[in-house]
Amino acid sequence: MPSTDLQRLAVTDIDARRPAFWRGPAELSDDDALVVEPGGVLDLGTWFNAAPVGWWRELLGPGHLRLRVRGRGTLTVWGAGGGRRHVVDSRLLDGTYETHLPRTEGTDWYWLELAAGPDGAMLESVEWASGGGLGRSRGRAGKVTVVVPTYRREQDCLDQVARLSAAGLAETVGHVVVIDQGGSLASAAGAGEVLDAAGDRVVLLEQGNLGGSGGYSRGMVESLRWPEDAVLLLDDDAEIEPEGLRRLHVLSTLVVDPTILGTGLLSAEAPTSLEALAEGVRRRTFAWGPVDGLGDGVDVADGGPDTWSFTAPRDRSEYTAWWGTLLPPGTVARLGLAVPYFLKWDDAEYGLRARAAGMAVATIPGPAVWHPTWAAKGTISSWSSWPLHRNRLATAAAYGAGRGVLLDSLVHQVKHVLSLQYDAAELWNAAIAEAAGGPGWLSEDLTAVRPRAQALIDAAGRPPVPDVVAVPGPPLALVPALRRALTGLRRAARVRGRRGAVALASPAELTWRAALGRDVVLLGAGEGGAALVRDPQRARRLLREALHLHLRTARAWHGLRRDYAAALPEASSRAAWDARFDG
Repeated sequence: MPSTDLQRLAVTDIDARRPAFWRGPAELSDDDALVVEPGGVLDLGTWFNAAPVGWWRELLGPGHLRLRVRGRGTLTVWGAGGGRRHVVDSRLLDGTYETHLPRTEGTDWYWLELAAGPDGAMLESVEWASGGGLGRSRGRAGKVTVVVPTYRREQDCLDQVARLSAAGLAETVGHVVVIDQGGSLASAAGAGEVLDAAGDRVVLLEQGNLGGSGGYSRGMVESLRWPEDAVLLLDDDAEIEPEGLRRLHVLSTLVVDPTILGTGLLSAEAPTSLEALAEGVRRRTFAWGPVDGLGDGVDVADGGPDTWSFTAPRDRSEYTAWWGTLLPPGTVARLGLAVPYFLKWDDAEYGLRARAAGMAVATIPGPAVWHPTWAAKGTISSWSSWPLHRNRLATAAAYGAGRGVLLDSLVHQVKHVLSLQYDAAELWNAAIAEAAGGPGWLSEDLTAVRPRAQALIDAAGRPPVPDVVAVPGPPLALVPALRRALTGLRRAARVRGRRGAVALASPAELTWRAALGRDVVLLGAGEGGAALVRDPQRARRLLREALHLHLRTARAWHGLRRDYAAALPEASSRAAWDARFDG
C-alpha cells in the first residue's frame, strides 16, 4: 500500500520554478533540505507546498490531518479561508514537531513559515498525512501505469521516460507505456541508454499516427494488463512534478468514491504562470473553459493562499485535460477508450462520459505539469481549427446541447471574417459541413483530417506581405468593436478605403478586436512573418457559406443529437479501436 502522506515537502533545483515551491533566503542542500540563512524567513505558502485542506475536505469527508515537521528554527503554522489568514500554532522547533489539525469548514489552506535565528535554520521534511476518519483506502496495492503517446518528439519523450523511471518514483510508477506513432523513437540518439536504464518498467509500442486519441486508447488497452494500477494519461511534452504525481496517487487510493483526478497546467515558457486548473463545458455554447476564476492565467509567485481568490474548493471540474489525468483503477474497463477524435475534445468527452456514469472528476491545487500553452503551440489558427471545431460540435450533439452552440459558432465565424482570419473561417466551414453530415467520419477520420485540412489552407494560398507601414495598436474597445462589426455586416464585408495596417508581435496576440476594420494585419517579423490582407470577395463567399451551413445544421440538429449520442459509445469501444489498430 502507498503511504497515506497526502503531501510532503516539494523542492526544485530549477531557479525559474523556485517561487512556486518556496520564498525567502533558503537554499537546497545535497539531501534536499532547505537551509535558511541567519535572520531569514522561509515561506511555504506556495503553489506546491501550501496544503489544500479545503479540497481534501471535499473529496475525503470528515476527519483530521497529522502534520509532522522535522528541522530547527521558529515554526509558524498558518491557516486561511475566505481571504483571511490566522496563526494555528507557533513554536521553537528543534527536531521533530507533530500535531493534529482539524479540516474545519472555513479553512481552505494550511502552510508553514520557518524563521531563522542568528545560527540560521533548516527544514528537513514536512508530512501532511490523513488522520483517523479522513478518507478510506480501498485496499488496492497497485501503482500507476503511465500512458505517453508520442509523434516524432523523440527528445521530449526520452526525457519523459527518464523522469518517470527515476528511482525517486519507483514506489509510485509501475510501468510507462509509450505509444510511438512516428516510428522514430527506438532509433533516436540516446534512446538505447534511456530505455535500457528503465528496463522492463517501460513498454514501447509502435503504430501509425492515429492522433492523441489513438495513442491514448492503445495505451489504455495495454494498461489493462495491470488492473490494480491507476492510469496516468500524460503528454510527451508535459513535465509532471514528481511529488505532485505521488500526491495524486495517494489521494486516489483514499478518496471515498472513485474519482478522476487532474493536474493544473503551468506554462513551460513562464514556469510560475498557472494557465489552467478546474475546467468545464458551458452548456449553452459548448465551449470549454475555466469554471474557477483563473481567467487567462495567474502568476502563482504573486500572493499566497490568503489572496488566491481564483480558486475555491467548491469549483467543480467537468473534465481533466490529458496533459495530466489520473484514472482510478478500473476506469478503462468501466468507461471504455477514447472517442476517435484527432487532436482535441477526446479528454473533455471522456470527463463528460465519466460524470454521466456517476464518477466524480476533480482538479486539485498543487499537482501540476509544465506544458507549452495553446498559444505557444499555435493550434488555434492552423489546420487544427478543422478537427477542433468539428469535434466540439459532435460532442455537443452527443450530449444534448441546444442550438445555442450553433449560434455561438456563427457569431465566431462572423468575427473570423471581419477580422481577416479567412483561413480559420474556411476550416470552420469545413468542420461544420462534416459534422452536419452525421457521424460517419468517426470510422475513417484519424489519418485523413490533417492532410485534408492542410490542403484546404494550401489551396487558399498565402498572401504576400504588403509593403505598408504598420505600427502596434491596441484592440478596439468592445462597444466600438461591435459597432464596426455591424457596419461591416451591413456592407456585406465590402469595406472600402484604407483603414491602415497594424503590426502584432506574434499570432498569439491576434484577436478579432485587434484586427477588426484593418486592411492589413502583420503577424510577427522577419522571414517567418505573415500577413492577413482584406479580401472582400472571399469575405462575402465565406459569410454566405457560413450562414447556409449553420441554417442547414440547425434544421438537422435534433437528428444529429440522436445520431451522435448513439455513435460515440460504439466508436470508443474496444472492438472499434482494435479494428483501427489492425488497420
